[in-house]
Amino acid sequence: MKVPILDHADAAATRPRPPAARKPPDAMDLARTLAATRQQLDAALQRIDALLKQKSLLGRRVAAAEQTAAQARRFAYQDPLTGLPDRRLLLDRFDQAAARAARQHRQVALLFLDLDGFKSINDVHGHAAGDAVLQQVAARLVACLRISDTACRYGGDEFVVLLPDFEGQDSAAAVVEKIRAQVQSPYFVDNTELRLTTSIGMAVYPVDGQQYGDLIQVSDFAMYRNKGRGRAPSRGIDAAPQSRRPADDIDSAVEYRHASDHAGANPSGGELRSGTGRSVQ
Repeated sequence: MKVPILDHADAAATRPRPPAARKPPDAMDLARTLAATRQQLDAALQRIDALLKQKSLLGRRVAAAEQTAAQARRFAYQDPLTGLPDRRLLLDRFDQAAARAARQHRQVALLFLDLDGFKSINDVHGHAAGDAVLQQVAARLVACLRISDTACRYGGDEFVVLLPDFEGQDSAAAVVEKIRAQVQSPYFVDNTELRLTTSIGMAVYPVDGQQYGDLIQVSDFAMYRNKGRGRAPSRGIDAAPQSRRPADDIDSAVEYRHASDHAGANPSGGELRSGTGRSVQ
């Protein structure tokens, strides 16, 4: 095979040409580039500032939403007027107390309270005064109880007190004494002195029943039997009236507790009885 012979002109034409020398940028080009870069930087900083403001706004909205949700959760189980637990929270705490009492072979007490004379306060002084009195009653109830106890505004002028660590008639009588003394102390609303009394009925788990609804009914019935009788003995529901002793309700137990404080012993052996009339041990 014959190889072609290139002359000098052809060889020069086939050599790679060196790259053309770049023209150095002049001052105007540099100024335009710098101005464009500054505009981009300013736009980026403005965007960052807007994002930070948006983040701050979203943060405040999230905090407000969390606070609203927390208030909603609290008010979902809380009476909005008094701040006391409502019926649903009372039921939940009763279920827990009853389950624990069943395991430990203990008792749980429910006290049903009704305010005597509250309607006249509403009628004469107005609902605003009545609301103020209910708020004071709620605060006084809480002051009478232990941390483990629960005071609930059941509705209107009715309250329920849960005693999860019920220890018998003496402890119940002591609580009732404190509640009565607090409720019967004068209330001052707009420089006006107002007074109330309270009627109280009691039911004990599992003596009077094992279901929450049954115990509420028993304590409610016992409260109405006590209403208007002051500190005189009352019987509630009693399946065996012939077996009653002189003191077979909360009122009598309080009276006999006073007697034992003065005499050193209970002279009649009176017992605190629940709404069904059974002895509470």
